[in-house]
Amino acid sequence: MMNSYGIRKLLGQGSLLLTCWALGACTVADGSYENEELVETAELELTQQEIVFGFENTTSWTVSSGTVSSSTNHSEGTAALGLRNFTYSELTSPALSTLSGVTDQLALDIRLPSSPAWGQVQVYVSSTTLGLNSTWVGQASLQGLPANTWNTLTFAVPSSVKTALQGSYSDLRIKLTINAPSSSSDTVLDHLHFVGTSTPACGNGSPYTLNVTTLPGFDQSILDDMQCTFFAVYPQLVQRFNTSAPTSVGMIITDDPGVAWASGGNTYYNRQGRLDNPEDTDVVVHEIMHVVQGGYSGVVPGWIIEGTADYVRDAYGLNNAAAGWSIPSGWTYGAHYLFGYGDAAAFFKWIDATYRVGQAPVVDALDDILRAGTYSSQTWVNLTGFTVEALWRQYSNNQAPLPATSGITVYENAGFGGRAVVLDRGTYNVSDLGARAVGNDWISSIQVPAGYTVTVYPHSPFSGTPTVFTANAASLGALDDQISSIVVQ
Repeated sequence: MMNSYGIRKLLGQGSLLLTCWALGACTVADGSYENEELVETAELELTQQEIVFGFENTTSWTVSSGTVSSSTNHSEGTAALGLRNFTYSELTSPALSTLSGVTDQLALDIRLPSSPAWGQVQVYVSSTTLGLNSTWVGQASLQGLPANTWNTLTFAVPSSVKTALQGSYSDLRIKLTINAPSSSSDTVLDHLHFVGTSTPACGNGSPYTLNVTTLPGFDQSILDDMQCTFFAVYPQLVQRFNTSAPTSVGMIITDDPGVAWASGGNTYYNRQGRLDNPEDTDVVVHEIMHVVQGGYSGVVPGWIIEGTADYVRDAYGLNNAAAGWSIPSGWTYGAHYLFGYGDAAAFFKWIDATYRVGQAPVVDALDDILRAGTYSSQTWVNLTGFTVEALWRQYSNNQAPLPATSGITVYENAGFGGRAVVLDRGTYNVSDLGARAVGNDWISSIQVPAGYTVTVYPHSPFSGTPTVFTANAASLGALDDQISSIVVQ
């Protein structure tokens, strides 16, 4: 299995792009190390709301006039609804149960065969349970819209209708009326969806704006908890680390694979990952710390970025215990600070307790240094009197393996690029490699000096089809990011 680092290497280096592919884990596209395995997101079964709102099945809508077809020209999903040979038509949905993600704005994607001189779309809702009878929602003009491209129409949902739709029901029908010049070519409809989200009471009066984009089928109570986590924690992180951090942040629920990640001023969360782990709302703390970290320059080690985010989650998280999340209580064989995340966070806490008593915590000092663009290997000596490797040995009670000085060399990138680790003669299962900062499914090239033989295995311990190298391998083909144990002779 290709790990998240293998995916990240395809992105190149330079910009600070943070991506999470395993629970509570992210990567930084700056050439730093990451060890978590990719979590493959299985195809999700569509909800009724997704099928109807996505026009995935033309039989989901009753159409009063015109010729209906399923269109492969869609703006999302796998299909859209095509309608031709009409001047006026009403499209009525089946009875829908309680909608998710209801906000004060509804949107619809439409693709027109020609730019109309006139035309409009109106939206109505009906529900006996809610006391709604062809209640008008909104109207959008089609006049002058460009042809053969997707246009998004928006409808401001009246507050009374929004409040009603946020209730409980199983008999809601949505009616779209379309009035436009007749054409023998399709007008295509797709992606009926709510835009943004309602801010829970916990965000009232906040000086920070959270721009939320959600998906049909996402649990509103989880979303509310995630938003409240933002409003409770983000102001504290801004005050502590970066008073110039953005005042407006995005929270986006997506079906993109992964669990959570951050880019620029936006944070992203895989829908199924959140639904499967409803108590793990403090993943928000980790991701918004990445937003606060914006503005670093110079050498920016990814392990510090991710270790700090978990350090902050440990300190400010509101629901870590209920989620079963914690950082390690100390050093364990197979861990390494270069893996970042909890390993680095626990290391930072030990440094604070051992060498920073009465001083600013090490994550604060590092934040200042990274923001000034002055980080180097000397930074650790300046902060503690020791190199980071010496500190790691102390943290492990001198049990962490010493770096080898001779032997083969494994590299994180093809062509002998990226971070390198030397391995002397011996056998190395996944924990042995981890203790030497070689992650599982991490190796992309190997240098083999004369007189050495290297046998690699795709699984640990020493299982799967072995491959033997007696000379340098600048690329590993199918074994790229697939090695879990090694024998060096």
